Amino acid sequence: MRHMKNRRNQIIGRMILGVVTLGVLLTALCMSGRFTRKRTKELYISAHSEMASVSTSIVYEDIAQTSTESVDVNLVSSADEESTVLEPSPFDGRFIANITDTLNVRAEASTDSEIVGKMYPGCVGEIVGVQGDWTQITSGNVSGYVKTEFIVSGQDAEALAEEYGKYVGTVTADTLKVRREASTDSEAIALLEKEDEVFVTETLDGWYGVLVNENWEGYVSAEFLSVEYHLDTAVTIEEEQARIAAAQQAEEEARQAEAQAQQAQAASNAETVETTQQEPTAASYDDAYLLACLVSMEAGYEPYEGQLAVANVVLNRLRSGYYGSTIYDVIYAKGQFPSVNGSVMTGYLTNGPLPQAQQAANEALSGVNNIGGYMGFINVKYANYASYSSYTIIGNHCFH
Repeated sequence: MRHMKNRRNQIIGRMILGVVTLGVLLTALCMSGRFTRKRTKELYISAHSEMASVSTSIVYEDIAQTSTESVDVNLVSSADEESTVLEPSPFDGRFIANITDTLNVRAEASTDSEIVGKMYPGCVGEIVGVQGDWTQITSGNVSGYVKTEFIVSGQDAEALAEEYGKYVGTVTADTLKVRREASTDSEAIALLEKEDEVFVTETLDGWYGVLVNENWEGYVSAEFLSVEYHLDTAVTIEEEQARIAAAQQAEEEARQAEAQAQQAQAASNAETVETTQQEPTAASYDDAYLLACLVSMEAGYEPYEGQLAVANVVLNRLRSGYYGSTIYDVIYAKGQFPSVNGSVMTGYLTNGPLPQAQQAANEALSGVNNIGGYMGFINVKYANYASYSSYTIIGNHCFH
């Protein structure tokens, strides 16, 4: 009897599980489109009828005699879950360099391969294919391979694009004034020409804030500026070298401009020294000859006034008594005129001083002084004007 009950329980259990499984399967087939709703319902009713053919009383009777233990069964249908679909990204098939310094682009997928270009942080490009740990790319005028670990694409690249992207404006008018403030009444501080490019820093009502260079900001009318979002691309080795040369040239031009500005400021602050007649200075023939040679070496290509001033620096030192008691002592005093022991001075001593330098030395010895009591001079390129209590500038020399 127990064996028959167990057998019935097994049969009933299998039938229940079969019908449930069939229901799930038919539901999935219906959703996939392989069965119509009508056909699915017919099959489900048929299976349910088979189940109903078992005597209800026998089922209840046998269930009452089964174990009170229960098993929870969770049936999950994939058809009930919403699938996650990633939205398309403007960087699908594209990439951005996720680096802090530079990234080499190589001709082949190997660190031993030739470097054909370089990428900087935020540079963008197209993905051509993947080869192991390398990605084949194109960017700007560069085609080659980069290590995949140093680039990101798809949605991961979008945040970097926001960080590194710039708004670049191109001038559409023949000329465009850059004004100090966003107003036509404001002072014009620069003039741009057609096709010139500037970085856009802000947008106002009818105006763009622009960065003409790294230290020069202003405002232009939005009507005459075409603005696009821009990301940098890789550069070839030739482009890299040209960029470095341009940066060096710009740095040199900036340095020269700063030096000229300093010289102009220095000239405006320089003291004007009147030429005076003093007592003549007694000197031997050798000392007078030595003085003329020194003037030739230090100021031979300066204007005559500059040569006369150099001669008077030596004579002022001589009068001070601090540097020696003769012109020879002053000129060869330790650390004062280091070049006197060089080949240029030797050449003048051997072949004779320049005629104008000889004239300047003789006039200074006769008592003509055009620098007052100054006892030092230096090329204006190296002058530290802030350290001088007073000074005058003659030619390329600052006398202090």
